[in-house]
Amino acid sequence: MERESLTEPEAATVTPLDQVLWGVLTGETALAPFARAWLALLCRMLPGAARAVLVLRQDGALAPVARWPEGDPGSAQLAHVAELALNERRGVVSRPRGRAQGHGAGHAAWTDDGRASHLAFPLIVGGEDLGVVAVECEGVTDAALRDAMRQLQWGASWIELRQRRGQAADDAIRLRQGYAALEVAATALGAERFDAAARAVATEMAVRLQASRVAVGWLVRRSIRVVGLSHTVGSGKRADATVNLAAAMEEAVDQGASLLFPVLGGEPLPSRAAHARLAGQGGGPHVLTVPLTMHGRIAGAITVERDQPMDQAAIDLVEAIVALVGPMLGQLHSGERWLSTIALHIGARIAHQLLGPEHYVLKLAVGVVVGVVGFFALLHTEYHVSAQAVVEGEVRRSIAGGLDGYIGSEHARAGQVVHQGDVLATLDDSELNLQRLRWIATRQQHQLELDRALATGTRADVNIDSAQVAEAAAEIALLDAQLSRTKILAPFDGLITNGDLSQSVGMPVQRAQVLFEIAPLDSYRVIVRVPDAEIGRVAPGHTGTLVLSALPDRHFGLHVVRVTPIAEQSDGNNTFRVEARLDETSPQLRPNMEGVAKLNAGRHLLIWAWTHHLIDAIRLGLWSWWP
Repeated sequence: MERESLTEPEAATVTPLDQVLWGVLTGETALAPFARAWLALLCRMLPGAARAVLVLRQDGALAPVARWPEGDPGSAQLAHVAELALNERRGVVSRPRGRAQGHGAGHAAWTDDGRASHLAFPLIVGGEDLGVVAVECEGVTDAALRDAMRQLQWGASWIELRQRRGQAADDAIRLRQGYAALEVAATALGAERFDAAARAVATEMAVRLQASRVAVGWLVRRSIRVVGLSHTVGSGKRADATVNLAAAMEEAVDQGASLLFPVLGGEPLPSRAAHARLAGQGGGPHVLTVPLTMHGRIAGAITVERDQPMDQAAIDLVEAIVALVGPMLGQLHSGERWLSTIALHIGARIAHQLLGPEHYVLKLAVGVVVGVVGFFALLHTEYHVSAQAVVEGEVRRSIAGGLDGYIGSEHARAGQVVHQGDVLATLDDSELNLQRLRWIATRQQHQLELDRALATGTRADVNIDSAQVAEAAAEIALLDAQLSRTKILAPFDGLITNGDLSQSVGMPVQRAQVLFEIAPLDSYRVIVRVPDAEIGRVAPGHTGTLVLSALPDRHFGLHVVRVTPIAEQSDGNNTFRVEARLDETSPQLRPNMEGVAKLNAGRHLLIWAWTHHLIDAIRLGLWSWWP
């Protein structure tokens, strides 16, 4: 092939310049010399190369790092092709106008119109745009352009290889730093107290960094207190060293950044005056202070003094260790604080969140809570004493048997409404009727004898017969009275609350034995069983409301009449019997109806009404517990 006959002599010729460039390419670690050597070698391999540029990304921005020939200003078309290759993420070839199309592989007819061709290939590593290389070629065929594009692709692997090697080296450095930071953190975790952990961290860092002294400071009430030193000093110098170390740490904390002294390539700045005094003290001419952070805020600082200069690797190692041990030291310090200090810290943090920006949910929640508490703390309401209540008849009449006898019949039972004079039950009166008939016969006989004595008898006979007639009449009157008592009548209109003789017909009854109990229908009283914790708030004259279980939709007004000062046991609770009267009655009311009564006990704060039971229980418990 024609292309091979052209490239083989060139590939076989190795000039001293090529050897120098290859030496730089394989041995140089700095980016700029490597990029210049790589671009020069690449252009020497490309036929007709007139100029080239290598653009790489540095610190997030694209910038030319090498040009060939060196000092070449480039061209607008070269920059355009490079930008196009970056945007499209593929190789781009720009041919001059007037070029004829090729007629076969490896053969192209072209006319020289005085314009050059341009090639650009993006450098993509790991899916990220690392940069672009662009070359301007003069007087080349289409086949030569294709070979040049292939050379660009192969040459890009050098850039990728260097990038990956650099990344691997950086990863190895970060890995070593991570191991070192973990070992220092493990040393801190092995300590039981905060001061011991701080001293362990300082000593371990001094050994690893070959430092003359390492100090750990903690922020206490807006000032730094040195809590750990790697090397002890004499008693006379310790105070001065601690003061200078604290001043240097406060300098870094105030600026919120790591401070290095002396500044590389410059004079000491006023912002590092404390570091200059510390270095002049003799601990080490090179001082580095890195702030300790915990939960996004600065909590202290670590100062490293070393005789050797602080390179970037040492600075990165210190910052990695500080980033890891800061939260650990913070947790140990928080665990050793007094409860009052912890409460004050929590209060200050919440106040900062409430008064500062953001934290809208917390502010809304606190606002709602404050509003609710304020509402209940300012609102007054009528306090009610709730208690179980039962309705009783104001008068309850007991109806007893008037004489000894037997139940003859029953006409009413408990739960029935009766009227005055209604017969509730009767006793068996057959024996009384027989006695009455006998005495009636005896009276008639004595009356006949009295009549004969008046007609023919003496005065003594008249007196005797008269007495016998009167005796018989008295017995008859007694029997009539006893017969009237055999009918048990209702004394007034009311409801039979007790008494059922339906199963007792024929049973004997003794005189004064209670057979029925009747309560009136229009006169009631309410018995409220008030708990002993609330009885002090109830007094005669207080009003209230009664709701019965049988009539939940009705509210009956009432007023307290009497408070019985004797406690009773009801359902395991100690209660007092409070008697009240209803303000109005209803035909639906019945004795022994139960419900709940609420007695008005004066106006109080709503929050007191809701919490006084708990407060009283706590007060009583504390009083009983207190010696």
